[in-house]
Amino acid sequence: MVRVVKRNGRVETLDVSKIQKYTSAAIEGLEGVSQSELEVDAKLQFRDMIHTKEIQKTLIKTAVDKIDIDRPNWTFVAARLFLYDIYHVVTGLQDTTTFVNILNEEREKGVSYWD
Repeated sequence: MVRVVKRNGRVETLDVSKIQKYTSAAIEGLEGVSQSELEVDAKLQFRDMIHTKEIQKTLIKTAVDKIDIDRPNWTFVAARLFLYDIYHVVTGLQDTTTFVNILNEEREKGVSYWD
């Protein structure tokens, strides 16, 4: 059993579906990017007591490294991952669904962070 250390110090069992939710939200609506490519290329080495901050930092760096003139949408993936990271630090929200819901509500009001 692999455990993760949350930012608040709490320890819980690794739930890969949480990472997949996070990466899915980052690539949503973008062409030329792939959730599986991001996750595989991140080469996350899950070990017991890995910090969630390290997982997030690795995913952001992976997206940044993939930015290319032929694949500019990786810029937006990296920005979304970074935005989520900042939002998480500031609000302490644990669930990416909540973050995505807030952004979708803002989008419905006409505010767009992606365009």
